[in-house]
Amino acid sequence: MRFFAPTPPRPRRSAEAGTAGIKWGSRRGRWQDVPPTLEPPRSPFTPPIGRVIGTRTEPDAHEPEPAPETASRWLWLAAGFCAAFLAGFVLPQNFTWFLCALPHEMGHATIGCLLGHPSAPAISLQGHAWTGVGELRTWLVWVMAIGFATAAGALRRTLPACIALAAMAVLIPLVAFTKAADVLISVAGHAGELAFATWCYTMAWTGGRTDTPQERSACAMAGGLVQFANLKLTFGLLTSVAARDWYENSGSLGLKNDYLVLAEDLLHCNLRSVAMVMFVLALLPLPLGLLIGWWHNRAA
Repeated sequence: MRFFAPTPPRPRRSAEAGTAGIKWGSRRGRWQDVPPTLEPPRSPFTPPIGRVIGTRTEPDAHEPEPAPETASRWLWLAAGFCAAFLAGFVLPQNFTWFLCALPHEMGHATIGCLLGHPSAPAISLQGHAWTGVGELRTWLVWVMAIGFATAAGALRRTLPACIALAAMAVLIPLVAFTKAADVLISVAGHAGELAFATWCYTMAWTGGRTDTPQERSACAMAGGLVQFANLKLTFGLLTSVAARDWYENSGSLGLKNDYLVLAEDLLHCNLRSVAMVMFVLALLPLPLGLLIGWWHNRAA
């Protein structure tokens, strides 16, 4: 919306000013017409405030937006870690448990559905969480495979996405009818937690949706809580007999915990072997999340 000033009225020439635009010539005695002095054209009125009701001030497309300094990113990341440390003294005891339970059960349910097992997560406010995983449904396996193949065809002009989706369309039926499907569904719980921590670190580095210090530090705090919980669990299972005894008797609703299912029922190995592999994987969210965030900023 623009505002223009009204056109100024044309000045009238009085009788005294009738000859204002005429001067007497030189020795020849001629009258010479001289154009009267005109007022300079007035520029359109520009509101003094950058934003007027009903309008928006768009930024210059050619002006680069100032990117936050790398030092400030590390500062808010450290602030999030400090907040995660202090959360154990300030927040309720089950806060970290609920924060881990959400991606944990969603990981079980997501991989279960992808591999043809209808699954649904459930979380109780009393501190119990579980995921109902149904029997293998062949039709669901092919629905997932056809869905990924269709998506790959729709995104064939975007080569990386097309390749990833086509690979999923091939791998789903190859894995769903084998024992590896049960292993992946059991691992998916803690893998979902680590994936959530990685995403939090990525948001802390890129700034997320608001690009504010509050969002950066909150994401770093959430990622730190989830990653530290997994490191603490796996390190305890590796080094402490008391921690292993507690883990064997702490399943929700009397169910067997995931690492016990992997060690005793699926892989037939020692619990500490499973804990060692998961401890190494639990070290990856921080460097992986920061690497993804750095790559995203560079690509943008």
